[in-house]
Amino acid sequence: MPGARAVLRWITDLGGTTSFDEVQQYFVSHPTTPIAPGKLGGTLTSIKAVQRRIGPTGSSRLLQRNERARLYHIDRPLIEGLRRAFAIADARPDLLRGEPTAPVT
Repeated sequence: MPGARAVLRWITDLGGTTSFDEVQQYFVSHPTTPIAPGKLGGTLTSIKAVQRRIGPTGSSRLLQRNERARLYHIDRPLIEGLRRAFAIADARPDLLRGEPTAPVT
């Protein structure tokens, strides 16, 4: 989901921690990936859903939420890996689209 990827990248760029309200304020009028306030919760939930499907069994969640403070947090060791993944995605956007690469001749 492109919106989820944009949110995850933004939280990563912030150093791994932000509040629900900050995410909402940033993405409600985002120039390339706006997310309506009513859809933001689903976008954040989709990040957790993807990790449950592709992450190792028993791993902690990538995006953790403190329910009382409404803070989202990504553990520090995961931040560097996400930054590298986003750098690769910038260099090779075709990898995220799932398009076949041109055959090597």
